Amino acid sequence: MIADTNFMEIQSIGLAGLEKAQEKLAAVAKRLSSGGQVSSSGDSSGDVVDLSAEMVALMLAKNASGANLRAVETANELASRSIDVLG
Repeated sequence: MIADTNFMEIQSIGLAGLEKAQEKLAAVAKRLSSGGQVSSSGDSSGDVVDLSAEMVALMLAKNASGANLRAVETANELASRSIDVLG
């Protein structure tokens, strides 16, 4: 059934997006825990963690997670409703 494959594609895309967001979150966590100096002034001498940039990265990962999670939930809901209609 074509409809089933469309739901699975949406779900797969959403799950891949969730994985990508998780990887970004892990990268931010690694940079924050690296033990470098903390700076929000943009100073680039030595190992410096730019808190502003990392906060933006965290917010982007959060938004990406939410959007992809909603895509997976929607695909599941559509599949469930299709089963109800066809069943």
